[in-house]
Amino acid sequence: MKKLLGLFLFALPFLGQAADYQSTMIVQTGQLRESDLIVRTVTDLETNKICLTFYISTAGTSPAMSCYETRQGFRSKVRQVGHFKEGKLVVRKLKDIVNDVSCLVVYTSTQGTSPAISCFQDVVVVQTAKGKQPVKFPGKATPAKAQAKAIPKDEIMRDAHLREGDLELYRVLEPDSAKSCLIAYVNTEGTKPQLVCYSSLGDGKGSMRQTGYMREGDLVVRKIADQSNKKECLVTYVSTEGTSPNIYCYDN
Repeated sequence: MKKLLGLFLFALPFLGQAADYQSTMIVQTGQLRESDLIVRTVTDLETNKICLTFYISTAGTSPAMSCYETRQGFRSKVRQVGHFKEGKLVVRKLKDIVNDVSCLVVYTSTQGTSPAISCFQDVVVVQTAKGKQPVKFPGKATPAKAQAKAIPKDEIMRDAHLREGDLELYRVLEPDSAKSCLIAYVNTEGTKPQLVCYSSLGDGKGSMRQTGYMREGDLVVRKIADQSNKKECLVTYVSTEGTSPNIYCYDN
């Protein structure tokens, strides 16, 4: 009887371990570090999706994430294909060359900053009888014929900058998606930039300018006109340390 009791007590921890077993369907399948930006590739094995997570190597940062379906299996290969730094602003372009997905990542070189991202399916600009046309190939490799006719383009083009008070605004052309992106941040520690992208109507010619302004208490609202793309944007923030802007854009 004592032997049986001893065997039962010996086996009890193993029974408890078996009851606690759980399968893991979310795994890290890649990692990339570019200076103070850390990118981890997380794969959801149940839904066949890949998620890119971005965060900055600084205290107080918060991550950003974007997910998309893989073309085949769980393969991905993420690399940096372009970047620039001006003042406190850092802009990096990362591309998953297996799944034809690109991401713009923007943040500031201040403590406590967090990244803002915009991810999109790549397009190829092809010369046709009707002129230059952007063509998407979602979920498939870019056809060889289209690659052969693709028009060479820069990875990131910074073409406009505006400073109004403590607000910094940049306009970036993103040829892979045929989009223009407006970036805003406030000159304060811990700020997180805001990023808004929309279809590019021209070649980047045309200025940005402030066309309206309001301040009530701590709230600041600035109206910005992007003349090149026929857009107007309201940018709001508060005049306190650590604030971050918010952007709302519409056709003018």
